[in-house]
Amino acid sequence: MAVSTLDPKRPWEQHYDADTINIVVDTATLRVLNAVFAPAQQVPWHIHTNINDHFWVIEGRLRIETKTPDQVLELGPGGYCNVAPGCEHRVTSIGPERCHFVNLQGFGSYDFVPHRGPEETAR
Repeated sequence: MAVSTLDPKRPWEQHYDADTINIVVDTATLRVLNAVFAPAQQVPWHIHTNINDHFWVIEGRLRIETKTPDQVLELGPGGYCNVAPGCEHRVTSIGPERCHFVNLQGFGSYDFVPHRGPEETAR
């Protein structure tokens, strides 16, 4: 029987892979992550019910897709995007090189609610 080694401070590890994610700030209402994604690495469709998700690109290219409103933003160095609570979104490293970005998540308790497609919601 496998024993789970998931760190409760790193809940994303059960949902996606990244080259590097360092927690810079972690409080009850604020989380700041310094992240590096390889080309094509992505955070799959999800929502946060309580927090705004802020993204600042340091180097490389990052695509942020949202639903309601349906948007596709492609950010380069210096680019910024805010995703409001309840807005379903996906984040993907695009381009031939790694993408380094800072992600501020706050203010409120952190959660990660994965997308449930029509085939899953019918169960």
